[in-house]
Amino acid sequence: MNYIEFLENLDKKLGEYFNTQKKFIHCKLGCSACCEKGDYPLSKIELEYLMQGYISLNNETKVQVQNNIKKIETGGACPFLINKKCSIYPYRPIICRVHGLAYICKDNTVKLPFCVNNGKNYADVYENGEITINPVLDNLDTQNVLKDFDFGEIRNLVDWLEKY
Repeated sequence: MNYIEFLENLDKKLGEYFNTQKKFIHCKLGCSACCEKGDYPLSKIELEYLMQGYISLNNETKVQVQNNIKKIETGGACPFLINKKCSIYPYRPIICRVHGLAYICKDNTVKLPFCVNNGKNYADVYENGEITINPVLDNLDTQNVLKDFDFGEIRNLVDWLEKY
């Protein structure tokens, strides 16, 4: 299976997860808090695909992204975020595709979106550091999701973009 076919299948699976968890998820178009502060870890295969998305952008958007890259810092806004929207959305990495869901990690802890602390996703079922419902029972960490691929090294986006 090639990477694009894999992503199509993953997106269907994630769509089902988002659908079953929709009453706990409050993401809306224009809510970009998850893109405004983070490290954005992604693998080499994801970076290569993301850069295909960059290449497909119009020149004006490319210039905006390039200017954002010049100002990028660890823990800051994603350089592909333009006017509170992802400029490369179809090419986004796994961490962005799964963001918003609560899921089980490899050490059996639950990964929650950070916006739970801002009264958003899962906040209505979050008490004393735990959620009171069952999360998605799949490990959606990038390494696990990409386990059938030679995905290469995983770095945060800042480290990858320092090369460009």
